[in-house]
Amino acid sequence: MPLQHPRRLALVVAALCVAGCAKSTPPESPASEAATAPAVASAPASPAAPVPDTAATLVAYEWQLQSAVDATSQSIAALFPNPDKPLGLLFADGRINVTGGCNRLSAAYQLPDAALMQVGQGMSTMMACPPPLANADAAFAKFLSGTLQVAIEGGAGAPQLRLAAADGSTLTFTGTPTPEARFGGPGTRAFLEISPEPCVAPAPSARPCLMVRDRHFDENGLASGTPGEWRALPAGIEGYTPVAGEQHVVRVKRFEQAGTEHFVLDLIIETRTVQ
Repeated sequence: MPLQHPRRLALVVAALCVAGCAKSTPPESPASEAATAPAVASAPASPAAPVPDTAATLVAYEWQLQSAVDATSQSIAALFPNPDKPLGLLFADGRINVTGGCNRLSAAYQLPDAALMQVGQGMSTMMACPPPLANADAAFAKFLSGTLQVAIEGGAGAPQLRLAAADGSTLTFTGTPTPEARFGGPGTRAFLEISPEPCVAPAPSARPCLMVRDRHFDENGLASGTPGEWRALPAGIEGYTPVAGEQHVVRVKRFEQAGTEHFVLDLIIETRTVQ
């Protein structure tokens, strides 16, 4: 026994040495598998939608009111006095103008950033208006004050403008290109007197043929010079509809495109009753 015990101990030590010195191969880690896995091509990212230039978009369109709701999502009925003639907005020369109402409302505006509009003190003509139109003027004048949130959505073909006031009311408009945008530049101002007599040179057009002559006014709005000769305007005046029994003098914007004149109504400045 005393001679066998050291030998048995030596065999145990040798076995432990062999086990400890044997080289083991560790299992592959997930990280190493990922490193050796073939790369998977990722789908290309969709191009981001272009962000509209708020300042340029505002002046390039005439904005027609489509909806108006208060903070409780109830329609603001006062802003729809005539279903056939919606109110609207026109931005030009740093001013915001209300169109389609009784009085001419306007106010200066600034854009501190693309999402905010600061509206200054409003100005208005003082015509006496029937209650629906007077209420619409008052409601629009109240809305167009202080700071408004601005959002423009949709493509260039039919953009939408959303304005939100601090009291929670929100107005939404649909845009149509201004004459300046459609005809490629600013027009020239002109004054035309429109005859109540029918046009002698009718032509197929969406607007009635008119007999017109040029009129001239000085800086104070007083008539000056001699009226021009009567002439036919087969394509009529965009935005103008004759009224039976009335003769008008109008302020228009004149555009020329491909050698053809286009006239767009700006304002009726005189009305005379005729028999």
